[in-house]
Amino acid sequence: MAARGKKDDEAEPSPAEAEAAEREEGESGPLAALSTGLDEIVPGVEILDRELAFEGGARADLAGVDPSGRLLFVLLAGEDADRAALEALDALTVLRTQMELLVRHFGEGRVNPERAPRLFVVSPISDERLCARLAALGDAGVQVLGLRAVKSAAGERSYLVKLGGGERAGAGGVGAFLRALPARLEALGAALVERMQRLDEELEPAGDASTLVWRLQGEVLCRVERIGDLLQASVGPRHEPLALGDLDDLERLVEHALGRLVRVLGMTRGDRPPKEAAKPGAGDAPILTAEEIQAFRE
Repeated sequence: MAARGKKDDEAEPSPAEAEAAEREEGESGPLAALSTGLDEIVPGVEILDRELAFEGGARADLAGVDPSGRLLFVLLAGEDADRAALEALDALTVLRTQMELLVRHFGEGRVNPERAPRLFVVSPISDERLCARLAALGDAGVQVLGLRAVKSAAGERSYLVKLGGGERAGAGGVGAFLRALPARLEALGAALVERMQRLDEELEPAGDASTLVWRLQGEVLCRVERIGDLLQASVGPRHEPLALGDLDDLERLVEHALGRLVRVLGMTRGDRPPKEAAKPGAGDAPILTAEEIQAFRE
């Protein structure tokens, strides 16, 4: 009888065991792919929590933060496009209206409430209706991603890819970013691209309609994001937000980016004049002299 009881227990696991097994399966399936693939979409992202549920029914499968402190939600959509769109709206509402609560939950030192949050909706299938419906929320920080599997002799691996504008030929890159700018920012956007190109011929720009990123030797040098009708910039490695609304802001951004560029290329404090090295907070400022910066501008 005892042996029979043990066999019955094995055949019918307890609710707690079933829940644990389901959670383990989820972590090795789509959630694992989200955790590992998100870093390719948002370099340096840190996962803060999983399987979040809020009052009113809103949910998120993952919560994370990028190096600048921007809060990110990831929502794994099902095959029902209508339900996925509503869930995206619910999650976005939480991000927009309950930031104070979220900062307390994740830690005040980890989330920067001044940075506009983002929501990534991941669709395991190619659903044009979902992409079309959420495209209108692009300025609110909503991005639709696809979860695509590749099978080989080594096994199966899933990857995150951008959907909506991202998968159409010619939809990404510098051109897409410039075309999406409002009229009043077109001249500033063109000047931004031209000045960054002049910094170093090895800089590699990449982006889409909402974000431009310049990398050098794999390091993120500078990031510029369009949030509605505003531009916000940041320079690595700390990515503190910098206003970008006019040519004066652009000059300051270029100076910060130039200082970061020199550090990435390997210049040390010993290459700088002693009076520059002794300035308080010099580690966060451009490490070129005023004369060198003026010569670059000319």
